[in-house]
Amino acid sequence: MSISICPACGFSAPDTDDPTHAYMSPSAACWAMYGEVLAREFSDADYYRSHRLLTDAYCAQHSIGPDRRARQSIHIHLAGLILHYHDGVSGPEIVRFLKTAARRSDFPRISAPAPDGSVTIEQIYAAGNADEHASAVDAYASKVLAFWEHEHPRIRALIEKVMQ
Repeated sequence: MSISICPACGFSAPDTDDPTHAYMSPSAACWAMYGEVLAREFSDADYYRSHRLLTDAYCAQHSIGPDRRARQSIHIHLAGLILHYHDGVSGPEIVRFLKTAARRSDFPRISAPAPDGSVTIEQIYAAGNADEHASAVDAYASKVLAFWEHEHPRIRALIEKVMQ
Protein backbone atom coordinates (compact mmCIF):
# COMPACT_ATOMS: atom_id res chain seq x y z
CA MET A 1 0.00 0.00 0.00
CA SER A 2 1.38 3.38 -0.95
CA ILE A 3 1.38 6.37 1.37
CA SER A 4 0.31 9.85 0.31
CA ILE A 5 1.62 13.03 1.86
CA CYS A 6 -0.65 16.07 1.79
CA PRO A 7 1.28 18.79 -0.09
CA ALA A 8 -0.32 21.51 2.04
CA CYS A 9 0.09 20.17 5.59
CA GLY A 10 2.24 17.05 5.39
CA PHE A 11 -0.49 14.67 6.67
CA SER A 12 0.60 11.12 5.90
CA ALA A 13 -1.95 8.36 5.24
CA PRO A 14 -2.58 5.43 2.93
CA ASP A 15 -3.19 6.62 -0.60
CA THR A 16 -6.80 6.62 -1.84
CA ASP A 17 -8.66 7.36 -5.04
CA ASP A 18 -11.14 9.52 -3.15
CA PRO A 19 -12.00 12.95 -4.60
CA THR A 20 -10.20 16.12 -3.60
CA HIS A 21 -11.17 19.77 -3.64
CA ALA A 22 -11.61 21.67 -6.91
CA TYR A 23 -8.97 24.34 -6.19
CA MET A 24 -7.45 23.74 -2.78
CA SER A 25 -4.50 21.34 -2.52
CA PRO A 26 -5.17 18.66 0.11
CA SER A 27 -4.36 15.03 -0.55
CA ALA A 28 -7.39 12.78 -0.97
CA ALA A 29 -6.85 11.28 2.50
CA CYS A 30 -6.54 14.70 4.15
CA TRP A 31 -9.65 15.97 2.36
CA ALA A 32 -11.61 12.86 3.40
CA MET A 33 -10.61 13.27 7.06
CA TYR A 34 -11.62 16.95 6.96
CA GLY A 35 -14.98 15.83 5.56
CA GLU A 36 -15.43 13.45 8.49
CA VAL A 37 -14.66 16.25 10.95
CA LEU A 38 -17.15 18.51 9.17
CA ALA A 39 -19.79 15.78 9.36
CA ARG A 40 -19.23 15.62 13.12
CA GLU A 41 -19.58 19.41 13.38
CA PHE A 42 -22.77 19.51 11.32
CA SER A 43 -24.36 16.69 13.32
CA ASP A 44 -23.74 18.13 16.80
CA ALA A 45 -24.18 21.76 17.86
CA ASP A 46 -21.50 21.43 20.55
CA TYR A 47 -18.94 20.54 17.89
CA TYR A 48 -20.31 23.11 15.45
CA ARG A 49 -19.31 26.03 17.69
CA SER A 50 -15.76 25.59 16.31
CA HIS A 51 -16.81 25.44 12.67
CA ARG A 52 -15.93 28.99 11.59
CA LEU A 53 -12.44 28.77 13.09
CA LEU A 54 -11.81 25.30 11.64
CA THR A 55 -12.94 26.37 8.18
CA ASP A 56 -10.69 29.43 8.17
CA ALA A 57 -7.70 27.42 9.40
CA TYR A 58 -8.13 24.46 7.04
CA CYS A 59 -8.73 26.68 4.03
CA ALA A 60 -5.80 28.94 4.90
CA GLN A 61 -3.53 25.94 5.20
CA HIS A 62 -4.73 24.12 2.08
CA SER A 63 -5.34 26.91 -0.47
CA ILE A 64 -1.82 26.83 -1.84
CA GLY A 65 -2.42 26.49 -5.58
CA PRO A 66 -2.06 29.13 -8.29
CA ASP A 67 -5.80 29.15 -9.11
CA ARG A 68 -7.46 32.54 -8.54
CA ARG A 69 -9.98 30.90 -6.22
CA ALA A 70 -7.18 29.41 -4.12
CA ARG A 71 -5.47 32.81 -3.88
CA GLN A 72 -8.76 34.40 -2.86
CA SER A 73 -9.40 31.64 -0.34
CA ILE A 74 -6.05 31.96 1.36
CA HIS A 75 -6.32 35.74 1.66
CA ILE A 76 -9.80 35.83 3.10
CA HIS A 77 -9.38 32.85 5.44
CA LEU A 78 -6.09 34.17 6.80
CA ALA A 79 -7.91 37.46 7.33
CA GLY A 80 -10.58 35.54 9.27
CA LEU A 81 -7.89 34.07 11.53
CA ILE A 82 -6.25 37.46 12.08
CA LEU A 83 -9.60 39.03 12.88
CA HIS A 84 -10.33 36.25 15.37
CA TYR A 85 -6.96 36.05 17.13
CA HIS A 86 -5.56 39.57 16.80
CA ASP A 87 -8.70 41.69 16.81
CA GLY A 88 -11.12 39.59 18.88
CA VAL A 89 -13.79 39.71 16.16
CA SER A 90 -16.65 37.22 16.53
CA GLY A 91 -17.92 34.62 14.05
CA PRO A 92 -20.86 36.57 12.54
CA GLU A 93 -18.69 39.65 12.03
CA ILE A 94 -16.01 37.52 10.38
CA VAL A 95 -18.58 36.02 8.01
CA ARG A 96 -19.72 39.52 7.00
CA PHE A 97 -16.10 40.51 6.41
CA LEU A 98 -15.41 37.37 4.34
CA LYS A 99 -18.42 38.01 2.10
CA THR A 100 -17.28 41.58 1.46
CA ALA A 101 -13.63 40.61 0.94
CA ALA A 102 -14.55 37.82 -1.49
CA ARG A 103 -15.99 40.38 -3.92
CA ARG A 104 -12.54 41.88 -4.44
CA SER A 105 -10.38 40.74 -7.32
CA ASP A 106 -6.87 41.64 -6.18
CA PHE A 107 -5.52 38.48 -4.58
CA PRO A 108 -1.85 38.09 -5.52
CA ARG A 109 -0.10 34.78 -5.10
CA ILE A 110 1.61 34.43 -1.74
CA SER A 111 4.28 31.93 -0.83
CA ALA A 112 3.15 29.05 1.35
CA PRO A 113 5.31 27.84 4.20
CA ALA A 114 6.74 24.35 3.78
CA PRO A 115 4.51 21.78 5.47
CA ASP A 116 6.17 19.70 8.16
CA GLY A 117 3.30 17.41 9.20
CA SER A 118 3.10 18.85 12.71
CA VAL A 119 -0.24 20.63 12.20
CA THR A 120 -2.86 18.49 10.49
CA ILE A 121 -6.57 17.72 10.62
CA GLU A 122 -5.64 14.44 12.34
CA GLN A 123 -5.32 16.12 15.75
CA ILE A 124 -8.88 17.43 15.45
CA TYR A 125 -10.23 14.14 14.13
CA ALA A 126 -8.83 12.38 17.23
CA ALA A 127 -10.74 14.61 19.68
CA GLY A 128 -12.93 12.51 21.94
CA ASN A 129 -15.64 15.04 22.77
CA ALA A 130 -16.83 18.54 21.89
CA ASP A 131 -14.58 20.28 24.43
CA GLU A 132 -11.50 18.42 23.18
CA HIS A 133 -12.60 19.24 19.63
CA ALA A 134 -12.83 22.96 20.43
CA SER A 135 -9.44 22.90 22.11
CA ALA A 136 -7.86 21.00 19.19
CA VAL A 137 -9.40 23.42 16.66
CA ASP A 138 -8.08 26.40 18.60
CA ALA A 139 -4.57 24.92 18.78
CA TYR A 140 -4.65 23.99 15.09
CA ALA A 141 -5.92 27.40 13.96
CA SER A 142 -3.41 29.36 16.02
CA LYS A 143 -0.55 27.24 14.61
CA VAL A 144 -1.80 27.68 11.04
CA LEU A 145 -1.90 31.44 11.60
CA ALA A 146 1.63 31.37 13.01
CA PHE A 147 2.90 29.46 9.94
CA TRP A 148 1.70 32.35 7.78
CA GLU A 149 3.25 35.09 9.93
CA HIS A 150 5.40 36.25 7.01
CA GLU A 151 2.19 37.26 5.17
CA HIS A 152 0.38 38.97 8.06
CA PRO A 153 1.24 42.53 6.88
CA ARG A 154 -0.22 41.82 3.43
CA ILE A 155 -3.37 40.31 4.96
CA ARG A 156 -3.67 43.20 7.42
CA ALA A 157 -3.60 45.57 4.43
CA LEU A 158 -6.48 43.61 2.86
CA ILE A 159 -8.45 43.88 6.10
CA GLU A 160 -7.90 47.63 6.23
CA LYS A 161 -8.97 48.06 2.56
CA VAL A 162 -12.14 46.04 3.02
CA MET A 163 -13.11 47.76 6.26
CA GLN A 164 -12.77 51.30 4.84
